[in-house]
Amino acid sequence: MRDFGALILFYKEVIQASLRSDSSGGQRRKLILEQVAEVYQRSLSTVLFAGFFVGAILTLQFNLMLIDYEAQSLMGGLTASACIREVGPLIISFLLAGKIGAYTAAELGTMRVTEQVDAIECLGTNPLEYLVVPRFIAIVTAAVLLLVIGLMVSLIGSMLVASLAAHVNPLQFLASIPRFAGLGVFAAGMLKSLVYGLIVAGVSCHQGFTATGGARGVGQAVTWAAIYTNLYIVFANFFLGQVLEAAHVLWGDL
Repeated sequence: MRDFGALILFYKEVIQASLRSDSSGGQRRKLILEQVAEVYQRSLSTVLFAGFFVGAILTLQFNLMLIDYEAQSLMGGLTASACIREVGPLIISFLLAGKIGAYTAAELGTMRVTEQVDAIECLGTNPLEYLVVPRFIAIVTAAVLLLVIGLMVSLIGSMLVASLAAHVNPLQFLASIPRFAGLGVFAAGMLKSLVYGLIVAGVSCHQGFTATGGARGVGQAVTWAAIYTNLYIVFANFFLGQVLEAAHVLWGDL
């Protein structure tokens, strides 16, 4: 609970730092764009590879169930709904936690134990604004945009496998998607991706920024960043599922 409380306070400090006016003539925007580009460079190929095979695997699993009921015409909608609502956001967030989250925690932790953060403070610059905020915003932004890319690739993979392995017409596959995966499902997937991105960004930055104890402390920060990120994502998935289910009961289309 102490670590969770410290994380909440860290979120507050990051939000306050991000809302302060940028007095460096656009330097923050430049740092954010650089961090977004770095996140994409490190994650895009993995997201494309994983997204394709996630869609393919879901198609094979659904085919085993639908073939007994001669309902393969519904495969496209069921696969799209599962990818957008659950599997896509989870897989992408876990990938970001493993690659970007661990890297960010190690990078910030190294800066902390080598006193680079203290040096920035001595120069009169807020290290949260200069080091943490760009990485935080970049990870959250990348999580949402990578979700869109990953879902598109997963649908392509599922449609390809459905056509080759299950002999489902691609037009029939696409026609069933709006029936199960409407705007509400897409909005739910985007909301989950945003929340998971906030978790990855916050936990990794917090663990790295507060690291102590030299190289061993950096290694512990990376380890705890991975553990806490995955744990919080699982909890968030459960509670978001309850919230979205309640929203579906009240308003429908979710």
